[in-house]
Amino acid sequence: MKRGKDGDLTRVEEIHDQLIAFYPAYTDQGSMTRMIYGGGDTEQETSGFEPRQVESVRRALARCYAVDLRAQARLLRSRYARKLPLHFYLPDGRVFTPFKLRPPRICGDAAYGYVDLGRIERLVPGNQTELQLTSGTRLSVYSTIRTARLSYLFALEVKLDLMCLPEDYRPDKTQAVNALQGSRAGQPVEARKPRRYWIKYSRPR
Repeated sequence: MKRGKDGDLTRVEEIHDQLIAFYPAYTDQGSMTRMIYGGGDTEQETSGFEPRQVESVRRALARCYAVDLRAQARLLRSRYARKLPLHFYLPDGRVFTPFKLRPPRICGDAAYGYVDLGRIERLVPGNQTELQLTSGTRLSVYSTIRTARLSYLFALEVKLDLMCLPEDYRPDKTQAVNALQGSRAGQPVEARKPRRYWIKYSRPR
């Protein structure tokens, strides 16, 4: 399966280091996983479809980094008393945050997808809650703004608490406040190259 034009079929293994968001989507071929991905330029992105379902895509992504999702889940449940759906994090510093991004048509259909915390520009309140990416793309969130904000806040906590970040690391408080309040930052955030982090429960290669 080759990576091609926007909307093509794409395997997560081919773009694992560029993945921004992935979530369930209904297509003419049935239920698939829509993936949004891009390089270092936060304003450029492409989308594609994975025939596998969201949970299978999540496990495949974790395998690309030798991450033990079960161990991560046990830690999140025990330390924070969290329930499904759970966040997960990767050695390159990305924390994927769950949001309800599809209203299921039938019982048993997946509703939740995952978005890279670092690519969330803001959460937009209103009759229809929306999540805006740094590229400007907006995704509909099918939960209350309060629920979406709690998921975002917990992702920040995971980033700071469970990942062994460099000593000089400081979270972008302006971006966090803007995301929660649904307002744009005054200046664009300069794209930064991803850095490697050691994380708990990552198996050696």
